[in-house]
Amino acid sequence: MSDAAATDIPALNPAHDWRRLAQAYARAGRIHIPLVLTEASAARVYQALAQETPYSLVVNSGETYYDLTSADIAKMSAEEKRKLVETAYAGTHKGFQLFYDNHRLSEAGEPYPNAESYLAKIVAFLNSTQFLTFARAVTGENRIAFADVQATRYGPGHFLTQHDDGIAGKNRLAAYVLNMTPTWSVDWGGNLMFINRDGQIAEGYVPTFNALNLLRVPQPHLVSAVTPFAGGHRLSVTGWLRMR
Repeated sequence: MSDAAATDIPALNPAHDWRRLAQAYARAGRIHIPLVLTEASAARVYQALAQETPYSLVVNSGETYYDLTSADIAKMSAEEKRKLVETAYAGTHKGFQLFYDNHRLSEAGEPYPNAESYLAKIVAFLNSTQFLTFARAVTGENRIAFADVQATRYGPGHFLTQHDDGIAGKNRLAAYVLNMTPTWSVDWGGNLMFINRDGQIAEGYVPTFNALNLLRVPQPHLVSAVTPFAGGHRLSVTGWLRMR
């Protein structure tokens, strides 16, 4: 394999001390790992998320979930779009609510359907021996068998309200967020926030570039609303590390 081809594949940064990462995760049940990928592969993952991913808008109304493609949204009138946003915002007062752009890459660790897309390489990496061995070592969870995968994009007005990822039958052991946002300000929102038993913010991670967040399931957390004045999109690859 040529050097050019090798840099085209996501790869872990070899500089990390897995033992220290595991100790930090064990203390808090979560961790922020900066510079998790090699520089070249991180740049290629970002390119795929920013330019090559066919996002849809995902939004729920109670237990009903909608996946609206760009074509679906183009057919909507201005009034229909306004009502969609109002319905999503109103849902925050009734229970769990999500509203952001998404593209499902793998439901249960299976290959991405389009083998020619770079997104297929991202899925393969997250289900590779290299990454899963790393994830097991850091989380201490040897039962991790695969990662489900989705690309997410948060723009102004997007959010994910408080939840803990604990769903019966999903066998989720940890959640992950591979952050790929090159320029961001904490003032723009979109921050991953962890909530303690008193309902207070215990800790928060600001969107950044080439960083991996791991968090034990279940654990209360949310993604704060992205502000109207945000200067870009919050890009990431997210999902859960699961057992069979």
